[in-house]
Amino acid sequence: MRLTIAPTFVAALKKLPPDRQRAVKSCLLRFQTEPALPSLHFRPLAGKGGYFIISAAHGDRVILRREDGDAFTAVDVGPHENVYRRWDNPRRR
Repeated sequence: MRLTIAPTFVAALKKLPPDRQRAVKSCLLRFQTEPALPSLHFRPLAGKGGYFIISAAHGDRVILRREDGDAFTAVDVGPHENVYRRWDNPRRR
């Protein structure tokens, strides 16, 4: 699994407390090595073709954009409600 990090992800990650930042980074490492791991709850982001979501610790969610085959870009992260609120915005793509 190839994973790149978008500037938008870095900016959102910096807003999280240090312990949650570490948990998100750990989640991404697990995703890279074993994307089918049940604890990640890897699934498509409803209504957003080509985008997926994984669950990190502390209720945080990571938004991934599929680039091709096994290549993804992490584009957003944050608490469950905040991420879904941002991505339910019809102008977002």
